[in-house]
Amino acid sequence: MTDIITVAIAILAIVLIMKIAAKVIKFVLTLAVIGVVIYILVNFGLLSSLF
Repeated sequence: MTDIITVAIAILAIVLIMKIAAKVIKFVLTLAVIGVVIYILVNFGLLSSLF
């Protein structure tokens, strides 16, 4: 019986970790896209008046 409980707890923990990881990955990818856009704008001189 304890094996079934242990497996259930492990599955729940993996699901929660994957949800948190998905949020972190989405946040990091959003920051990366923003960084790439700013880098391209700076390199092509579109933001040269600001920097």
